[in-house]
Formats: sequence, structure tokens, C-alpha cells
Amino acid sequence: MLSRRLVLASGLALAAAPLAAQPSARRIVALGSDVAETLFAIGAGAMVVATDDTATYPAAAASLPKLGYLRSLAPEPILAARPDLIIAADGAGPDAVLRQIESAGVRILRLKPGYDAADVAARIRTIGAAVGRAAPAEALATDLLKRLAMPLPQGWSAPACLLVLAQAPGRILAAGQDSAGDSFISLVGGRNIFRANGYKPLSAEAAIAGAPAVILLPSHVVGIAGGLARLKADPVFAGTPAGRAGRFEVIDSQAALGFGPRLPEAVERARKALAPLALPRQA
Repeated sequence: MLSRRLVLASGLALAAAPLAAQPSARRIVALGSDVAETLFAIGAGAMVVATDDTATYPAAAASLPKLGYLRSLAPEPILAARPDLIIAADGAGPDAVLRQIESAGVRILRLKPGYDAADVAARIRTIGAAVGRAAPAEALATDLLKRLAMPLPQGWSAPACLLVLAQAPGRILAAGQDSAGDSFISLVGGRNIFRANGYKPLSAEAAIAGAPAVILLPSHVVGIAGGLARLKADPVFAGTPAGRAGRFEVIDSQAALGFGPRLPEAVERARKALAPLALPRQA
């Protein structure tokens, strides 16, 4: 691990560089999967020199040097990447580490949180302005807003949904209100059965009583569990209408819950899956 003296010396060297003379950032560290995806989507991927571990899309972002988990970063690897700009998603940190990096003279753009279409579009525009790619960022944001504003078909009745963020036999961590998962359920036209705030444990009794018609499973949950078949065999799920009918919908963890440029794709895919339940049967 680098010594504190070396870290501070590296930071002072960066601070002494004529950043103001540069038209835009040239060495960017992207913290957050949505940040990395946005930078590549607007044609700024060549500027990105490193990312946190969550940035696995596109393939070019996945192949970049990794700096650790988004919420438990250390200053040394970040400073070693010699960034002139760090773009940090909400939740990147710890905050003390980001403050230490700033004190070493590195600019950090902290993005505002939010889980609706306007929030995503605002982050895209903010990133575009920061890296000199305002025009493509505006085009991306406009397209995203248009796609997410597509109305649900006439007669749509919101199916009861449960979105599971983590699972162990007999135990569930589910998406409650004011979470990315809850917002995703709303965007796809579903109704969240879990009324707690944030991501919280959900008891077997509550899951069964909530009677979800569909269980939404992020892809990382399926991977950790060892496959969809193992999740379907969980007695908690099996006791719900969704489990009895085999209505499990696997969603891309980052596209659906990262609230970045691929959000419309994830929403459109999930809406198609929910449509047979949400729309009245044709006579």
C-alpha cells in the first residue's frame, strides 16, 4: 500500500498541473456502472482510465483497470490512475476517501441521486457537460425520456410484484418503497407488494401474504443462487401465486437497477413479460 506521504505527493503534483488550460478532462475515473455506461454511450469512453468493480458494461469498460467495490474504495489506487476528473455516482465512497482525494487536488463530480426518468436524464446531461460531450448526451437523454414516457396499453392492470435483491434459503432481501427496485416496478407498470422503506428483509409469512403474481429476480441474484431452478425451489417463493404459476422474470441487474442509459431496454423487456397478466384476455 502506498504511504500517506506518497499519496499526498502524487496529489500535489496533480494539483500543480494546469487543469484550467485543458478544454475538458482527459483522464477520467468512472465510479458507478451507470457513469461508465453513460461515458461510453456518449463517445467519451476513450477518456476513461479506470472504473470501480461494478462497471462491467460495455465490454470496453469491463476490461479497464478496477479500483475496488463502489462503496468501499481506497485512495491509493484511484490516485495511481492519475485522473484529472472523477465522476462519482451516488453511494460511491466512503465519503472520507473522496474528500481525501479532493484534498490532493483531483476534481470530483458527484452526481445527484434519484430513481425516475428525469433524474437519469439529468445525470446524463451533467456527465456530457463535464466531459465536453453535451450534444450526444442531450440526444441520449432525450431518447431515454421519450422511451420511458411511452404509455402503458389501454386496460393495463398493475400486477402485484416482488423484486428480490438477495436470497438465501428461507430468507429474502426485497425492494421496498423509495428504492431503485420500487421505481423499476412502477416504470414497468407493476405494483410493489412490499411497503417497507428501502431494501429490507421480508419474512416468508409476509411474502406469501403479499401474494405476488410475478417475482422479479435481478441476474446477479440468479447467479449467486446457482441458477433459476434453485430459486424456484425455495419454499417461500413456492408458496406465492407467482411461484405456483412459475412466473419468475429475470432482469439484468445493472440495466434495470443501475438507472443508466440501458434503463429503457430493461423496462420494455419487463413490460412484455408482465403484459399477459396486466392486460385483459381477448374474447
